[in-house]
Amino acid sequence: MEKSIVRTVLLYLFLQLVCIGLFYHSGRVPLSSIVVFSLASILLHAGLYVFLYSCRNDFYNLSTNKPLERINLANRITLLRISSLPTMAFFLRHKEIFSLKLILPVLLVLLFLTDSFDGQIARRGNQITKMGQMLDSISDYSLLAVISFIYYINRIVPHWLFYVIFSRLFLQALGMFMFIILKEPLPTASTWGGKVTIATIMALYVLELVRMFTPSWLEIAFKSLEIMSGAIIVALSLEKVAIFRRHGKNTSSAKQTARQG
Repeated sequence: MEKSIVRTVLLYLFLQLVCIGLFYHSGRVPLSSIVVFSLASILLHAGLYVFLYSCRNDFYNLSTNKPLERINLANRITLLRISSLPTMAFFLRHKEIFSLKLILPVLLVLLFLTDSFDGQIARRGNQITKMGQMLDSISDYSLLAVISFIYYINRIVPHWLFYVIFSRLFLQALGMFMFIILKEPLPTASTWGGKVTIATIMALYVLELVRMFTPSWLEIAFKSLEIMSGAIIVALSLEKVAIFRRHGKNTSSAKQTARQG
């Protein structure tokens, strides 16, 4: 497994650096931007390697409890989503380049679709692993967090919507971190509310890129979509609060029962 982790991380790093480096001779992207995003990609992959190596024992099939000899296809797709974060941020940062502007919506759709592909492959191929469940949650929220910041900096979404989305992502991260500190981690499986929230944000972010090609008279339609999306995210954040509260109560009750026993 150790060799598989090294090969996968190095391959994905190479692919991401190639994608960023293609703009080196174009003259349309400052060299400083290429260097910054390349360094960000190197640091991300270094951190990814450390995480995967330290949790290598979690690469086991949940249905058979058999450890994997190499990273399976489902996990590779999830890792590709994480690996592409700096590159996607680089593309969004320079969306004014005409060639990027044309393909960005397609790239973002393909990136978001991998969230569905890895899960389907894992279920149909009996490839569900403990590591895969952890990586799936990490990749979803880290991807949305990075894109949210880029959208905020480039004013692709209004500030109020960014705060709504970021608050939801922060709530998720804070809740999971607190329970990890308490040594009572939450189940890694996504809830229906979490899935709807992620799907809503992903659909909105794709439409915001499509918006660059639409006439001005459609602005009211996009603003309405933003309001609707914000309302959905706020409403489903309450479901997440309820889950955290219920998990806290169950954990407290279990500890009390154990002490009494």
